Amino acid sequence: MLITRIELENIKSYRQVSVDFRRGTTAISGSNGSGKTTLVEAIGFALFGYLSYNHDQFVREGEKSGRVLVHLIGSDERPYTVERRCGTGARWLVYDEEADMRLEQRADVLDKLHELFGIDRERSLEALFRDALGVPQGTFTSIFLETAAKRKQTFDALLQIEDYQTAAKYLLGTQNYYKDQRQEQQATIDRLQYETRELDAWREDLRSKRLTEQGHADKNLQLSEQLSHNEKRKTILEQQAEQVRNLEVQFNQAETKHNFAHSILQDRQQQLQIAREAQRIVQENQAAFNLHQESNAKLRQLRQDANDRDALRQQQARAQNLQIQVSERISHQQEYLQEVERARRRIADLAPLVEQQVELERQRDEARQQSQRYKDVCAEGVRRKERLQALRQEQELCQRKIATIEPLLPVANLIEIRTEKHTQLRLQVTTRTQKQQQLKEKTALLRERKLEREPLIEPLRKAETSVRLIEEHRQEAEEMPEIEQQLKVLDDQRIRIEGNIEGYARSKAESAGGQCPLLNESCLNIRRLGIVSLESYFENLLVEEREKIEQIAVQQRTLNRRKSQIQRYADALPRFAEYVERRDERAANMRRLEREIDRLTDEITVLKQELLSIDQVDQQLLQAEKELKESRLADTQVRGLDGLKQQLAQLQKQGEQLEEEIAALRQEATQFQGSAARLTQLETELAALNDPRSESRARQETIARETIYQQQLGEEQQRLQEVQQQLQVLEDRLAHYITLDQDIALQEVTIQQNQAGYHLYLQHQNEASTLPERERAYQQQQTLAAEAEQHLQQVQRAFNEAKAAFQQQELDQLRVEIENIRGEQIQLVEQIKNLQGEILQLEQKIAQAEALLVELEAAQAEYQTLDDLHKMMGQFRDLIKDAAPHVLRAMLADISAEANRIFGEVMGDRRATLAWRNDYEIILRQQGVDRSFAQLSGGEQMSAALAVRLALLKKLSTLNVAFFDEPTQNMDELRRMNLAEQIRRVRGFDQLIVISHDDTFEQGLDSLVRLSKENGETHILDDEDGALPQADFEQAWQHTSGTQSQLQATN
Repeated sequence: MLITRIELENIKSYRQVSVDFRRGTTAISGSNGSGKTTLVEAIGFALFGYLSYNHDQFVREGEKSGRVLVHLIGSDERPYTVERRCGTGARWLVYDEEADMRLEQRADVLDKLHELFGIDRERSLEALFRDALGVPQGTFTSIFLETAAKRKQTFDALLQIEDYQTAAKYLLGTQNYYKDQRQEQQATIDRLQYETRELDAWREDLRSKRLTEQGHADKNLQLSEQLSHNEKRKTILEQQAEQVRNLEVQFNQAETKHNFAHSILQDRQQQLQIAREAQRIVQENQAAFNLHQESNAKLRQLRQDANDRDALRQQQARAQNLQIQVSERISHQQEYLQEVERARRRIADLAPLVEQQVELERQRDEARQQSQRYKDVCAEGVRRKERLQALRQEQELCQRKIATIEPLLPVANLIEIRTEKHTQLRLQVTTRTQKQQQLKEKTALLRERKLEREPLIEPLRKAETSVRLIEEHRQEAEEMPEIEQQLKVLDDQRIRIEGNIEGYARSKAESAGGQCPLLNESCLNIRRLGIVSLESYFENLLVEEREKIEQIAVQQRTLNRRKSQIQRYADALPRFAEYVERRDERAANMRRLEREIDRLTDEITVLKQELLSIDQVDQQLLQAEKELKESRLADTQVRGLDGLKQQLAQLQKQGEQLEEEIAALRQEATQFQGSAARLTQLETELAALNDPRSESRARQETIARETIYQQQLGEEQQRLQEVQQQLQVLEDRLAHYITLDQDIALQEVTIQQNQAGYHLYLQHQNEASTLPERERAYQQQQTLAAEAEQHLQQVQRAFNEAKAAFQQQELDQLRVEIENIRGEQIQLVEQIKNLQGEILQLEQKIAQAEALLVELEAAQAEYQTLDDLHKMMGQFRDLIKDAAPHVLRAMLADISAEANRIFGEVMGDRRATLAWRNDYEIILRQQGVDRSFAQLSGGEQMSAALAVRLALLKKLSTLNVAFFDEPTQNMDELRRMNLAEQIRRVRGFDQLIVISHDDTFEQGLDSLVRLSKENGETHILDDEDGALPQADFEQAWQHTSGTQSQLQATN
């Protein structure tokens, strides 16, 4: 893989930047904080999905989203573009430029990146970048200085060693699953055997029930034939019964109609009499009804006239009220005109007083201005005097300061000498501080190594004990195969003898009484042997076999006790090499820690002696600081001496100027000294006049309204005349209604007198009008009553004849017989139905049982399969658990070989051998001496860490790109130069990207990228340290826009 370009948009300090990369070594240089590490973070974010902090913090401040584009050549030599956005609208995609295809789903992107980098899909890209490829700044060697547990946690995950334990754990779940399934299958087999136990009984019961069902069916057929004959006779009798019932109904209906017709005839006769009586009453009250109607019509007209009269009276009242209001307004307007006349006379009286008021006000304003000026002059004079007094005090203070500072000149002249002395002492203190820090660090490291040694003592002792016990009991453990073989032989013998015992016991039972079970007579062969009977013969055989079984059981118990005693030694013997290796490894770790503890103890002793030699520097530094502080203070005061003298001269000049200004103000104040008394006198005279000008103005405003008052008076007088004319018209109209109340009373009396006759007429009017209709109805009903009586006589004769011909007792007997036959049939049908249900259930049970038999055979086969799988999973788990250490040793050996090769190239010296041990400790072996990583020098540590990390990259992926972020941090110039030379000697990588804030790596490079940060924004500088030309910048981003348009085109 080769990275050709990276483009950043709104990422941290980058607004829009494009950086091109080439094959070989590329250095990214710039001052601290210029954004160098951001480029590596952007590559890790886009290509490996790794960012050590929140994505929102990766976006430039003030922006909502950021974007990273990485252009690269994949392992298939095809160009790709990877785009990753963060913040708003976050997304991640890979664009294949040749195929014009892009992948946007996260799973697809990760799969493609694993493919391009040649990394196993199960391996984490984030872990690979964090721990091998893009190690954060300042942590390149830190993980190798951590404890073994911390190193194991980090590199087990990277090398996927923990996956073996995980796989074994996952397979335990599978093994338990097969075990559970096997148990479930056994339960299924037991259930199926239980559910099919009654199959033969069900088949016999089914045959019996089918025979019973056939007998019931035959009997039911006989009953059906008998029922049919009885039903036919019953039908004939029921038809006769139905005829009798119909005639009876007709007779009842005819009788009902006859009675109803005579009842209606009586009602028609009563209604006719009522109508005739109503006709008589109506004729007698006709006159009263007519008179009542006429009086009602006249009364309605009179009441309408009363309503009109009341409306006129209301208009009259409103007009009278309006007349009163208009009269009052006329009176008010006349009073207003009289007030105008009085105001005109008062204005003439006030004219001289107004002129006097104007003159006094002019004099008062003049006096007020003079009085105010007098106050201002006096106040300004006071302020000038106070300022003059303050200037004199400042002059005295300045003179005292000058007198105080002039004796300090000799002390101030010693500042340079005392500064140099203080600096020398500070250097000694810094050296002591560094040594104290070294002492603290080495003491902490010594304590840590001792803590590391403590937990190793007991495991080492146990490992040594395990090896010793295995060696002591090796001969006993080697007996295990022979013991197991003997136990197997004894088991076979026991099984054979148990079979003999079972056969002898069965033969003995069959030969009870001493007779041969085949010929049923005494056995002649047994008698020839001198044995009483065949039963005694088998009894003797059983005794012999049981004695053999007991002897075998004794031997088995003896062998099992011996086996249990040596079992743990036999189990441990195949792993003896592993125990020895573990003991040697722990012993080596213990020796390494002991050597490191001794070395740290010696270094701590030397540091304490060096610190003791410079113990008095603190007192000397305190004295030097005190003298330097005194000289600095004196120097500070002496530097202000010339300024104080200039200040004193200025203060004297300002004082003379203030004295002249005070004399001029005193002369001006004399001119306006009596203005306050004059102002008081004028204000008293004005108060005595009581403001005649305001009163005159008010009177003039009253006179100005005279025309309005006169106009309003004329309008109100005209309105009064109109109201008086309206009142006269209303009085004339009301004169026509003088007798209206008397006429209304006369008509009400007439209505009251004819009220009774009027109501009688209305009450009987409708009844009298029905007289002709009721006479016709009465005659018609007489005809209907005669016809009903004739029909009744005819129906009664037919009913009596049919009743005499019908036999009710025969019909009742047939019904009873039919009900009995049907009841018997119902019982038979119910029995047949029950039998059919039972037959169906038996058929279903038999079918289910037969199906369960097939299922039982399948379950037994499945049980055997699950049992085999369970055993196989156990073997797989044991194999995987045992494989993890061997795989780790093989991987570390492979990585160590590659790391040793790279280390030799970097150091330019292949005499030393670099190895990466099983606990991920880096060991450098030189001239037969092993040194741990912590014992190496700073340069050796950096080179060893570099070699191991590059070897990891080579072995875990096909990546040929490496990043070095500030590898020379905290190094002096010589070490930086050496490390730069070592990195340039690295082989096997097409692209090396080094980040540094100094110029150490700028020699012998293939390309150089310089960064500068101005006003919070990072820019790329050209070779003259100036900003890149704008044309080049725009051209780069035009290329980006083109790529982006290609990405969008695929949408």
